[in-house]
Parts: sequence; structure tokens; C-alpha cells
Amino acid sequence: MEVIQKLKVVELSRVSPPPGSVPGTSLPLTFFDVFWLPIPPVQRLFFYEFSDPNTITTTHFLQSLLPNLKHSLSLTLRLFYPLSANLRLSPQTGEYEIHYVDGDSVSLTVAESTAEIFHQLVADNPKDTKGFHPLVPNLPTSSSLLALQVTLFPKAGISIGICLYHVAADGRSLTHFMKSWSSINKTGDLSSVAPLPSYNRAVIKDPGALKKIFIDQMARIKFEKSAQRTRVDDPARATFVLPRCDTERLRKRVTARVDPDRILEPIRFSTFALACGYVWVCLVKARGHDVRDEAVCFTFSADCRTRLNPQVPDTYFGNCIASVFAEANGRNLEGDEGLVIAAEAIGRAVERLGDGLLRGAENWIPKYASMANKRIIIVAGSPRFRVYETDFGWGRPRKTEVVSIDRTEGVYIGDSRDEEGGIEFGLVMPRSELDAFASYFVEGLKN
Repeated sequence: MEVIQKLKVVELSRVSPPPGSVPGTSLPLTFFDVFWLPIPPVQRLFFYEFSDPNTITTTHFLQSLLPNLKHSLSLTLRLFYPLSANLRLSPQTGEYEIHYVDGDSVSLTVAESTAEIFHQLVADNPKDTKGFHPLVPNLPTSSSLLALQVTLFPKAGISIGICLYHVAADGRSLTHFMKSWSSINKTGDLSSVAPLPSYNRAVIKDPGALKKIFIDQMARIKFEKSAQRTRVDDPARATFVLPRCDTERLRKRVTARVDPDRILEPIRFSTFALACGYVWVCLVKARGHDVRDEAVCFTFSADCRTRLNPQVPDTYFGNCIASVFAEANGRNLEGDEGLVIAAEAIGRAVERLGDGLLRGAENWIPKYASMANKRIIIVAGSPRFRVYETDFGWGRPRKTEVVSIDRTEGVYIGDSRDEEGGIEFGLVMPRSELDAFASYFVEGLKN
């Protein structure tokens, strides 16, 4: 489905924390943060559908909804002030830091769609990727960390677009910010935000000098393009939902096919490993001969907050994620034992985190760089973020999308909107491959 987006920019503004509410502050980057210095920003969309669309006119939006959004955003930035700060080189240390001074702000674009395409955008079926790009803003400067855009679809709904420089925050932190903003917008009460974010960088220990290692490696290795596939014509985006009952069927299928003589150490097949393993297998089948005789890497991020020793508070705001790599031969993934191989590879990769979370971390950047000529599937997001609980007072999001997976033709994973325990996958692929993936995904659950 081709989606043609036509937008009219209504307002360009800046939103700051309330004057004098936050003292000038500098936060040093940890090794978790500097890892993301060369990576392009994360772009995310939240779509909200009006319960009574005929009551939401452009005038009502501009006079009622928008002022409340801007006011609640200002209050939220008081608590999440680093997002309105700037990235700079410290005059004292010469190293990058997040620096906030009173009056720092976030750019906010307000736009109105002149095309009646809201329901096309929130549908699960394949659609053109270009229709989403105008809904997310660009960072206004190279030192900016966050930009936002609110787009009105008259008599249909609203989208909130986010552009975040990953150096500032990981997915868990961004979710904390969005849920806090939505709560304040819904209740008008700053005290509704609980728990509050923590900015204590001292909780991130770096005994192996990973920060210096990462910076030195980045000076030598240009790895930001290594994970990207060669661009192709006609990319498409679609959403696939794996209900909890289907995940349990996959669990039974895998358990029944496990060869105890081959797997010497018992392994727990988690819902994440099963769901991602199934998508991995379907992706390899869809790409066919393109990956059949190669090693295919499946990479995702793991939250380290509870895995570090000592543990980091759940409310820590910043980056605290590790890169996790699972690898298997494409031909084996296509075979009868493909799902078992994929789920086991992902499960083992997660298990290895318990043996030493940061063991081998000095190889993360070279690992990505070495994949420049290999097949890699990059996964963004997590079902644990529960993004569909982000309610601004208009109900649960009708849909969420991660626009930035377009760059890598990657995979987004999140919780299902309609079922507790269900998992949602967003994919961007060449249209022919996406059609093939859809066929394998549906038929594989039937067999």
C-alpha cells in the first residue's frame, strides 16, 4: 500500500523546564553512553485514535490539547532535564558530557496532515515506509539530544514523533520519560510521576576502562554503516503479532524436537527466545539463497541494570544495555530443526550474560565492524517496555512504530496492544521479501 503524506507545519517552538526549576548540571558519559556516539538517532512514533473523532477539530486541538501537551512537557522536562540539555566536550576533561543550563529546551514541531491516511498508517498490513518519515522530526543541531513532533490528523487522531540521540538514553529510559509525560498530561499532577529518574553516574563502574577502549576504537573504526544492508528499491513496513497461545505452541514444538544427546546442558526456552527465534527463521527463509550459505547473526540489547554487580537502580536514566549476539548457519535455520537451533542460539546468548556481563565487551565495536560483509538482523525495542500503557488521556496508543529500523531493515519487538503476553514485531524489508516472510510466518504457525 502506497501512503502519501502531506503535512502543513503549524508551529515551530521550543519547550524548556520551568525557569529556575533545574540548576546548571553536567553529566559525564559512561562507557554505555559513548558506545552510541556514532549511531544515528532513534526515531519512534506513537499513534492515538480519537474516541469521538467528530469533536476534535483543528481549532480544538490548537486551543485545548496542544497547550496542555506543551505545559505537561515542560513539567516533565523538569524531572528529565538531560533531554533538554546539549552534548558538548567538557572544558575541564576534554571528554563528552551532557551539559544543562537554565533555559535549555527541546524543539517541538506541530503539524497537521492534509491527507486522510491515519487508518492506513496504523494498519498492520504492508505499506510504503516513506509515509512515516515526515511524522518524526530531525534534531535541530549536532549537540541536541531530543526533538519532538505532534501531528494532528483531523477527525482521526494524533501522532507523537520522537527523535532521540541514543547517547542520552536507552529504551527503558525513553519509556520512563514518555510514560511520565503522558501521566502528567492526563492528570495535571507532577506528583503522579513515580518513581523519579536517577542520574547518579557513579553506579556505573568501569574497572576495565571500557570508556577509553570504546573511544579509541571509534577513532580507528567506522562501524556505523557495517550493519546496514545494501539499499534496495521498494522497501515496505508491516506488523506481525504473535499471540501468547502461539508462543506456547512454539514452546511445545521446540521441546518435542530437542535432541537430549545434542544439547548436553539443559536450556530454558524463554518466550523471548522462542518468539525471536521464530521470526529469525522466517526472515532467513524469506531471504532464501541470499543468506543460505552464510552465517547469520541475530543481535539485540539486554538491560544490564539488574545484571551488574552491584545492581543499578531500575530508575537509572541513561544507557545501561549490552549488545548480545546469536549466530547460526542460514541453511541450518531453513531446515527442519531451524526453530530449535534459533531459539537455542538466542537462549544461550542470554545465558552467557550471567557468566560475566561485560566479559568481551571490548569486542562489541570490532564485532559490529566485522559484520560489514555479513548478514545481520538487528532488533530494537523490548516487550518489557509495555509502550501501550503510554496514555496521555486519549486512551492506549492505537499503534507504535520504530521508524529508525528503516536504516538497517531491522526488526522492532514490543508488547502486543490487545493481549497480555502477546508480542508485536515490526519489520522493514523489500516488498517481495516481506510478502514471503508473511507467508512463512502465517503458515508456520498452522503446521
